[in-house]
Amino acid sequence: AVVSTQSTGVEGALEATPQLLLQLYIIVKFTQWHGTAWYTILSVAISFSSVVWSMTSYINEHRAASYNKASLSVMGYILLVLIKCLMCLARIVAILLAITISGYVVLGVLAVHWLSCLIYVAFARTHFYGGLVWNEWFFKLVTSITLILVFINIVEGKSRVRWGIYHGYTGLQNLGMVLFWYFKMPNHPWYTNALIGLVVGSTLLGSLLSLLYYWFYHPSKTPVMHLSRIRPTLERLKEKHLGQSGTRSERTEMHVTTI
Repeated sequence: AVVSTQSTGVEGALEATPQLLLQLYIIVKFTQWHGTAWYTILSVAISFSSVVWSMTSYINEHRAASYNKASLSVMGYILLVLIKCLMCLARIVAILLAITISGYVVLGVLAVHWLSCLIYVAFARTHFYGGLVWNEWFFKLVTSITLILVFINIVEGKSRVRWGIYHGYTGLQNLGMVLFWYFKMPNHPWYTNALIGLVVGSTLLGSLLSLLYYWFYHPSKTPVMHLSRIRPTLERLKEKHLGQSGTRSERTEMHVTTI
């Protein structure tokens, strides 16, 4: 399960996202959406859906691979998809705008972000592979790459503070890249205000939905356990019940013999 989780994260961060950025870069840089065919827009929408699906599945499978974590409810999963959709949208649009001015600046920003995330996960106490050190470090490497786009909690305990720090950090990056594009762009296209509003609006709405998710629909609020986690619990309860029944039967037999 953990291997599948890693492959999903790699696909979203290293395959689907660069492909989407390349498509959008060509459209914005050379056509500015004038005369863009409907099938090109459809292709962009499918690529974006692939990114969101990969990242959401990575987080959900990561939770499923942890034995002691509850699964997401249906409403919780829907909210998580919407949150990742909005946050990915703001992140990708901000990167796209800045990369049309200077790819080196964007590369520097993302490199610093990835390095800080790598340092964070390097010191995080994770035990997904037990004593398999190289596998554990590969997992941390994949996670640090995924953190370029979306937040994923890999440490036990409440994640609200880590979520706030991460989105505050990436939010400042997004704002900086948008402002860099705005002041460096010689001629602002007709959709300038729409793109700025898209980044800001997606971030704010995603933050509001995140608060709703953590307050009401987080698995700690509405726990839904996997069958694989329920079965061992049922077995232990059954053994305990049979043990108590056996004890009562022995007591009854002793009482009858005494009488």
